[in-house]
Formats: sequence, structure tokens, C-alpha cells
Amino acid sequence: MARPSSPNTRNFLRILTDPQRIILLSAGQGDLTKGFENVLDLYQWAYNKGFRPNMDLDSLRIAVNNQQPQTEDSMVG
Repeated sequence: MARPSSPNTRNFLRILTDPQRIILLSAGQGDLTKGFENVLDLYQWAYNKGFRPNMDLDSLRIAVNNQQPQTEDSMVG
């Protein structure tokens, strides 16, 4: 593991695992940079709602929609 960054760090290099890459690609609709920015935006939203790093993610009380996403084929009647 690399040494921790300091608060003054401007750039960092990180080797992504496959699951991390998939998450960032999904969050950015195929763009890793946009995915990273979206994840930061999501954390900012959670922080503004009172979430802190030591808290369980369940404390955010985000409802999960278990329905399948609609596709063009399913919308055509």
C-alpha cells in the first residue's frame, strides 16, 4: 500500500481494482474521470446530510429501487 497523501496533495496515482474501475465507469457512463467526479459529488451530498466517515452507510437511508430499468423495447407497447 502506498503512503498516505497529505492535505496538500494535488495529484495522486492509484491502481484500481476491477470492481473499483467498474464502479467509476458506471458512475461516469464510461468515463473514469467523470465517474470519479460524480462519486465526489455524491460524497459531498452525503456529508451535507450529516454523514461522516465513521458512520454506517445505512444511516443515509437511501431507498433502493429493485425494479428492472426500463429499456426502449419495454416502453414500446
